[in-house]
Amino acid sequence: MNKLVLILLFLTLLCSCTSTKKVMDSWLGSTKQRLIMSWGPPARTASDGGTGEILVYANQGYYPGINGSGAFTYWDYKYMYADSEGKIYYWMTRRERVPP
Repeated sequence: MNKLVLILLFLTLLCSCTSTKKVMDSWLGSTKQRLIMSWGPPARTASDGGTGEILVYANQGYYPGINGSGAFTYWDYKYMYADSEGKIYYWMTRRERVPP
């Protein structure tokens, strides 16, 4: 029974990663302006090391732990890279325990 639960959990995670990739890939080639109009202003921006910028979006999550122990807060980050013309050319996601 436990193996079946683990397999179902793994398949669910695999499907969610695939759908996240599709959504994020759909923004490639779009404009920074469209992204901001859809997602709202980013939590912060940074240089991409060249003439573009990185728009950083963050959502807070909470892991309750097991039986009340090991609980922690985390942040899911979405980094959207825009070139000097405002076109999205790359994206990256990351989960961290550091707030924006």
